[in-house]
Amino acid sequence: MADKPLEEWLASHPLKKPGMFKDGYRRADVDDVLDKIADRLRANRQFADLLLNLDFPTAPRAEAYDRAQVANLFDNLKWGSDPRK
Repeated sequence: MADKPLEEWLASHPLKKPGMFKDGYRRADVDDVLDKIADRLRANRQFADLLLNLDFPTAPRAEAYDRAQVANLFDNLKWGSDPRK
């Protein structure tokens, strides 16, 4: 088990930028969903509805997170796996 509670880990977990000359998902939109999930976790509320039909806009590398990293994180959360492992 990880040292930090999941909501703290989500708030501080840095996602990688996309590879060189690639775009990715816009950081602000991904961070917004992660903040909402962390808020619900702190309030001991369900967050599964936030994971339905995610469709993040793309952004250039300087303003983006790697698509695979984002997909992996949200898939783990969606299926109840602990992404800290």
